[in-house]
Amino acid sequence: MSTVLAVDLGGSGSRARLTGPDGVREVAGDRLRVSAAGLVAAPLVTALVEALGVRAGEVDAVCVGSSGILTLSDGPQVVHDAVRSVLGRVTTVVASDAVTSAVGALGGRPGAVVLTGTGSTALGTDLAGCWRKVDGWGHVLGDAGSGSWIGMRALQAALEQHDGRRSDAARLLEATVARLGEPETWPRQIYTREDRAGVLASVVPDVVTLAEEDAVAREVLETAGRELARSLAAALRPPVRPLASWAGGILRSAVVLDALRAELGRLRPDVALETPRGTALDGSELLARRALAGDLTAAPPLLSVT
Repeated sequence: MSTVLAVDLGGSGSRARLTGPDGVREVAGDRLRVSAAGLVAAPLVTALVEALGVRAGEVDAVCVGSSGILTLSDGPQVVHDAVRSVLGRVTTVVASDAVTSAVGALGGRPGAVVLTGTGSTALGTDLAGCWRKVDGWGHVLGDAGSGSWIGMRALQAALEQHDGRRSDAARLLEATVARLGEPETWPRQIYTREDRAGVLASVVPDVVTLAEEDAVAREVLETAGRELARSLAAALRPPVRPLASWAGGILRSAVVLDALRAELGRLRPDVALETPRGTALDGSELLARRALAGDLTAAPPLLSVT
């Protein structure tokens, strides 16, 4: 049995799984950061490998799935180099987390997946020549329906209540003040932070809790679900088959998931929306094994193989 290393890097944390003849070992690590120079991914990979105690020559193939690898980094080669610096010349796959999430959620079948955590994107694929990415533009330009998107809209509604521009978001203002402090401190907390998207997303649990009985919070979540459905529908254009799933913590909210189902049913009634079969880490492992078998074609910049 070959030994493969699967890695998943995201805005809320990182994970690595080593699978081989001696069994399975997993470790968790820090979350991805974005500095002025771009995505800080390579040090996370090195730290996870060291935490597993893996040395050069002990791994046959590696797959690293990472959020932001397309838009916030200098490209996948930095991660390829980081892997080889600690493991030597090993078959290495570096992919967008949209790719690893799609492969994991669909169990290696063609179709489309919407991924939503701190950020959001959708990916449709026929597992051959088509790897269609939708959104994933970051919390300023896109990431519709994501945790940062929900947080931003919740804070905007709370500030409107604070300023007297509306009168129906008092409970949302109360909850966000309890989370972040007085509104006058929010710009500094958000605008000056490298992890500002994560700060925005930190209020999502409060929005989800309030949505059970608060119309404003519920509307924010329902709108998020509809936005995610729009991204998923765009990813499902031919030649992608009408099979879809999802990944990411935001869709643990029944309000968001129900709104996604309803909107996708309206936009694409022919699509079968299935419960995820696996995670992004499972997708990374599948891709590593396919690369090792010579059954994986690179699709830059979403998917690169060395």
